[in-house]
Amino acid sequence: MNISQNLGLNIRTRRKELEISQEALARRCNIDRSYMGQIERGTANPSLAVIDAIAFALMVSTSELLREYASITVKPPRKKRK
Repeated sequence: MNISQNLGLNIRTRRKELEISQEALARRCNIDRSYMGQIERGTANPSLAVIDAIAFALMVSTSELLREYASITVKPPRKKRK
């Protein structure tokens, strides 16, 4: 599962927990319902602003929506040789 599909699954799961329709969630986020459907299916690539609006509407943190990938660690850059 890629990050877009994971994001969509997390959004759909939380939306259903709150018993919110896709249309109602899209309205709360000021986006089109069909775009919300694409996001939930993992076929759209929403901006961080849209992801943040969705997280706010679902009353979760942005990192919670991206939780599968939140544990990725970044190695510090190697020191340059002199």
